[in-house]
Amino acid sequence: MKKKLKNTLYEYTLNSRITTKELGKKTNSSQQSASYLLKTLKSKKIIQNEATMVDAVKLGYINTLIGFNYTKLDNQTQKEVINELKRTKDIVGIEESKEGFDLLIEFSTQNLAALNKIHTELIYKLENKIKTMFIFPIITRYVYPRKYLKTVRTPKAKILFGNRNPPKMTQNDTLVLKELVREPTQKIIDISEKTKINMKTVTKTKKNLEKKFIIKGYTATLDNKKLGINREIIFLRFSGEGLRELNKFLDFSRGHKNIIETIKVIGSSQIIITVESLNEIEIIKELRSLFRIENYMIFRSSEIYKKTFLPEQ
Repeated sequence: MKKKLKNTLYEYTLNSRITTKELGKKTNSSQQSASYLLKTLKSKKIIQNEATMVDAVKLGYINTLIGFNYTKLDNQTQKEVINELKRTKDIVGIEESKEGFDLLIEFSTQNLAALNKIHTELIYKLENKIKTMFIFPIITRYVYPRKYLKTVRTPKAKILFGNRNPPKMTQNDTLVLKELVREPTQKIIDISEKTKINMKTVTKTKKNLEKKFIIKGYTATLDNKKLGINREIIFLRFSGEGLRELNKFLDFSRGHKNIIETIKVIGSSQIIITVESLNEIEIIKELRSLFRIENYMIFRSSEIYKKTFLPEQ
């Protein structure tokens, strides 16, 4: 992968609302060149979609990861399952694997009772097509820059799902947030026209949503196959003594060039990391040599069908 492409992908996944002028500066190219490359990446669906990173816990949601296996392996059944998952409004993440369990699905609901209802209905609809392997409620999520695309001296983590009190939301907050979630890259003038709020107020509201850390940033999903990016999601359980090293592990994750996300969960696994690389991934050997890991499970990603941060409703 050429350096210019790496830099463009790095900057765009770091901030998908970046202007082409600023993108050109950060990638040492002209605005015209940056704009052309970005349009090409989108037209070829290498950049699949943009997303506004919303800290859903601040809006009263909890997120849960559920693993499924197909009970039938024919293509038609798998398509039916994926389509049903896409139609489920409370699902914010759908990822399929080529090795490990088959599906990793992220739900965003207002409580566990709602999750149980949605999960039960889904299993009923997809009877004899999938079975549940595990359920992990998310405690905290740390999102890191893609350091394997560009060297970063002091990478900053974006922290979601911390233990925070929900802020008060005004009507303007709600309207502007809905538009940014629906279409993260749209211009202020377009948001103003759709919400009937003047441009100055839209700009101020957007800044306030970011200042309150309801919006943590703007990112994009990539087509890893087309780019030759290997992606693994690794579920880790530490030994009793190893649990004391969790803070050390978080520091390690933040500094590791291939770890792009670390999640604390409740369940048989305690930490889930997402690893991406342009080469073969061999991080598990490194982890086992540095930390007291009792057991692990590897999900080798093949396709990301959906990735958002807030349920549609």
